[in-house]
Amino acid sequence: MEAARGAFAEHGSEAQMEDVARRAGVGVGTVYRHFPTKQALAEALIGERFDHTIAYVRGLVDDEPDAWRALERCFEHCAARQAKDRAWAGALVEMAGGMMGPREDQKHELLALLDTLLVRARAAGVVREDLVATDMPALFCALASVVQAGGDGWRRYLELLLDGLRPPARS
Repeated sequence: MEAARGAFAEHGSEAQMEDVARRAGVGVGTVYRHFPTKQALAEALIGERFDHTIAYVRGLVDDEPDAWRALERCFEHCAARQAKDRAWAGALVEMAGGMMGPREDQKHELLALLDTLLVRARAAGVVREDLVATDMPALFCALASVVQAGGDGWRRYLELLLDGLRPPARS
């Protein structure tokens, strides 16, 4: 998996099973014995990334008392991971198109954690009242598209995205 993470992080979806084998110091047949297709390997990596994201968001729910800062940290963490790992950003973009995605249990757990963050944020009055957990995957996918474009422009996009989550100013 470590070799696959490296190959996919460097080459994105263009990574080949041969790249993984070379990084692992094994024959390509060994890689195919563990993962019958590149798609199966990509899905295993996506599952691993979702597990990591779920653990991070769970930590925010448990340890970050500031409701706005928890949401901000959630988006910052995801964007920084995407910037370091082209394959992850690309997978999120593909998920927006319905090509692949997390396992159902991962999806439900992540949405429940995001809902907890948003309930706290709405109660604190720091996010718009109509923002719900099911809005969040599209926001993460949009952020991934900007990250995929390259450069550091995602930081400005993240700033604008977070601004859009705040409640409207009262006159």
